[in-house]
Amino acid sequence: MRRDRYARRRVTRDAGRATQRPLWRRAGAGVVAASSRLVTIAERVTRRHGDRLIPPAHLRRYYYRTFDPAAFQRAGAGARTELMLRDLRPQHRLLDVGSGIGNLAVALLDDLQGGYDGLEIHAEAVHWCQSAITSRAPSFRFHHADVANQAYNPGGRERPSTYRFPFADGSFDFVFLGSVFTHLFPDAVANYVREVSRVLAPGGTCVASYFLLNDESRAGISAGRSFLSFTVADDSGLFLLHDPSVPEAAIALDEDFIRRTHAQAALEIVDVRRGRWWTGGADDQDVITARRTLARRST
Repeated sequence: MRRDRYARRRVTRDAGRATQRPLWRRAGAGVVAASSRLVTIAERVTRRHGDRLIPPAHLRRYYYRTFDPAAFQRAGAGARTELMLRDLRPQHRLLDVGSGIGNLAVALLDDLQGGYDGLEIHAEAVHWCQSAITSRAPSFRFHHADVANQAYNPGGRERPSTYRFPFADGSFDFVFLGSVFTHLFPDAVANYVREVSRVLAPGGTCVASYFLLNDESRAGISAGRSFLSFTVADDSGLFLLHDPSVPEAAIALDEDFIRRTHAQAALEIVDVRRGRWWTGGADDQDVITARRTLARRST
């Protein structure tokens, strides 16, 4: 399967570096994964978490870099707050793109009645959510998106630049994408924004996080203050990479490009909450809120 065009372009720095991670890093990751599954087995045997909706230890470690269940709960509470502040209501229909191990779904179980659909590229995470969450709350559904991503799903069959969300037009009142666009190249971003517009009902809301590149954030990166380095530039000027060996591990995107992409997809940006990632604030991303205009976009 061919990769998307931005993934094939030569970057202006570290162009000669091998694109595969060093053997020692890959071996280390394998040891961590194996040991994490041992923790999962131990928790299952001791029933450490009882009947609480806590994902297995190896999935918590994979998504949050810690076994501490509080990290899962904090992530859900933070995402829930972002949506509640933007007027998510009980009757709304919500699409969670990049639903992970269900942190937002669990946080909304007592709030959302209109319906929840999660879309996630990690098949094991989807399976756990289906068996643990959907079994208790059938209106909370989870779907596997087998989309290729070198960092998180290298064997995926679908190209992100052409992937179509498996939902009918106008199916949702809210779409949430937490740290999804931070792992996509510009052509995939444009496709996902178009798909968000397509599945949103007119007047619906999209809330999504980014590493946005503008004069201020570029200055912070150049000064070495960003919590991720983003030192690898592309000839297009549309993005910066953190790690050229795994390009989609973290991608910062040009803000003007993001604004144009939204406008072309009939999504009106109504708010930008500026994160402090470029000053050293770990994981404090920019959050864009956009509304689906009443007019249908041209196709």
